[in-house]
Order: sequence, then structure tokens, then C-alpha cells
Amino acid sequence: MRSHVKFFLCLILAATLCACTTTGSSTASTDTVGGTAAEYQEPDYYYDFDDILIPKEIKYAEDESYKLDNAKFRAAIMKFKGRVEVLELVQYFINNMAKDNWTLISNNKAGKLSVLSFEKYNKSCVIQVDDSFGSATTTIIAVEVKETGNSVKGK
Repeated sequence: MRSHVKFFLCLILAATLCACTTTGSSTASTDTVGGTAAEYQEPDYYYDFDDILIPKEIKYAEDESYKLDNAKFRAAIMKFKGRVEVLELVQYFINNMAKDNWTLISNNKAGKLSVLSFEKYNKSCVIQVDDSFGSATTTIIAVEVKETGNSVKGK
């Protein structure tokens, strides 16, 4: 009976040591990456347009957004909200819109309002970042003109 108790205690001790070793190495590997084991990093995402990247820190406000899609064009007024540094958010859009082949037309700032204007072949986009209420509200107005067979026939 006594040998069973010793065996059982040794088994518990070994299991505890293995658990500590596993937890320690797991934490060390995630610390190297820059986070903790419980931390999950959401990726940035595209919303209604597949060439306007949205940072994960701002969330879509569906009740304040509008979309229109017909045979000739697609348009959207998309609102996003989140606690972010406005200058970093503006720079994020400048960098990522360039990666998606948009051309920066203008970059204007007035007080706590920044307005970026971009263009591409058949698209136009205005991004407004407002920091008036302590939480950034980002409004993206995007329009895409669709190519139709009728415009080719008219030439």
C-alpha cells in the first residue's frame, strides 16, 4: 500500500514538473513574438472594397453606413470607430492605399479632422478621420464606376 502512495506522489510530482516546463516554454516562445499565449492578433481586413485595407483597431459601424450597388457603379459611405492615434491611422491609410495601387491626390488637415483623397483608374476614395470626441471616427466614401458594354458601343 505504501509503495502505491509513493508511486502516486511521484506521478503527481512528474506531472506538475511537466506542466511547469510546458507552460514556461510556451510563454517564452510567444514572448519572442511579442505577445502572451492568451493574446490573439486579429488581422487587418477588407470590408466592401477589396482594395481598401481597414486596420483591425477600428470597427465597422453598420448603423451609420450606406451602400449602393447597381449596373453602372458601386458606392459606399462606410463608418468605422475605435480608439487609435489619428496620425498613425492617417499614415496607415497612406501606406496601405499605395500598396493597393491608389494614388494620393490630397492630404488635408484642419484641427482634429484629416481628409485624404485617393484615385485609381475607375475608382475614387475619400477617407476622413475625425478625432473630435476622443475616439477616432473614420468615414470612407468610395465609388467604383463599372465598365458596361453600352459605353463601348457608343464610340
